[in-house]
Amino acid sequence: MRRITKYFIPVIISGIMISCGTGKTENQTKTSQKEYTFLTDFKIIAYSGPPQEEATLERYQEIADAGIEYLVPGNGALDKETNLKALDLGLKTGIKIIPVDIRVMPFMVEQVVTVDTAAIRAIVEDYKDHPALAAYVVRDEPSGVLFQSLHDICEAFRTVDPYHEPLINLLPSYASPFQLASDDYRTHISSFIDIVKPKLLSYDFYALREGFTRYEAWFNDLSIVREETRKADIPFIIFIQSQAIDKGLRVPNRADILWQINTSLAYGTRGVGWFSYWTPLPDQGFVRDENDKPFLVEAHLNAMIDIDGNRTNVYDYVKEANFYLKKVGKGLLEWDNTEVARYSSGELREGNSPMATPAGEEANIVIGTYRMDKLARLVISNSSCEQETEFSLEISPEWKIDGVFSSIDAVSTEKSLTEWTLNPGGSVVINLKN
Repeated sequence: MRRITKYFIPVIISGIMISCGTGKTENQTKTSQKEYTFLTDFKIIAYSGPPQEEATLERYQEIADAGIEYLVPGNGALDKETNLKALDLGLKTGIKIIPVDIRVMPFMVEQVVTVDTAAIRAIVEDYKDHPALAAYVVRDEPSGVLFQSLHDICEAFRTVDPYHEPLINLLPSYASPFQLASDDYRTHISSFIDIVKPKLLSYDFYALREGFTRYEAWFNDLSIVREETRKADIPFIIFIQSQAIDKGLRVPNRADILWQINTSLAYGTRGVGWFSYWTPLPDQGFVRDENDKPFLVEAHLNAMIDIDGNRTNVYDYVKEANFYLKKVGKGLLEWDNTEVARYSSGELREGNSPMATPAGEEANIVIGTYRMDKLARLVISNSSCEQETEFSLEISPEWKIDGVFSSIDAVSTEKSLTEWTLNPGGSVVINLKN
């Protein structure tokens, strides 16, 4: 996700008390616990739904047809009325909704923003019983100085509604030290986990710049987030790029889309979020009072649906990727991502791959090792969205290949399944047995 401004916004929690009651009977509580799957599901999320004049059943069905299962509506859906409309449309189309509500997530450029527990209680009461509710957006790309306040906000949400997670999306490493409130990215991530104590970590990274790709930082952030969330025993998700921003991000092609999801899978992500679905207006639909300071605006371009409501090529690319994720991402949920290794020109650059070693000067790949009991799955992804890669695999003697679970833009040249060519962004998931 992406917020309008990256200004320092401290949050003050007021002293208003929250009722600890949920208003549910025992049977209702048990049902809510049983049905709530956001934390355990493999999540396919999109940010920025249709603007209010286009928020129709047909438009929401178009979202579902693209394989999107969770939606952060945004784009003008920022209050009770518009979010309840989104929840109703989501219920009819099988899409779970993660609302943004300006009562808890203001976007004004102010030095102090007060968020009190009464507002949290009101938001929860408005949405908590709707069957299409998945979670609550609490903050996007916060500075590290807000972490203690964010902990208090999250605990306030959980006190009133223990069944729907408050969601915070973190900055990538290329944010400034001022924004991170830290000199290094690992400290930013570990401090967030230690202080806020999330049940899920979400962050964004937009690697597809105009004229180049942020390869090293992309893999570095994945590695850090993977390692720190494994220590904390919580899952992570990553918001990735499905649009352009003028003079910044390029329009993704098909290989760009596949590269983002496949390398993320190798590092163990439990979900992806697309930024964005409907091309937002420069101010993303936020209304401000005439006395408010100006918003930071951006020229968003060519998301899955363009600003005039037309499908773009990106819609088809993301739809294809989503249905691949429905098989592979969900097919890896019960497996443990125990190791990951990145190879460049056949040489190990980071990590460990104990079951398979690639050979070949063109072996530019990431290998994610997943285990379950005496079985294993290797997610082998091209580490480039620009060049194909060819390699052979040497499998450890105590393991043998037991077929291909799934693949996309991957060709084996041997019946033994040890010789592979991966197109830019391509990947293959190989089953192993002991």
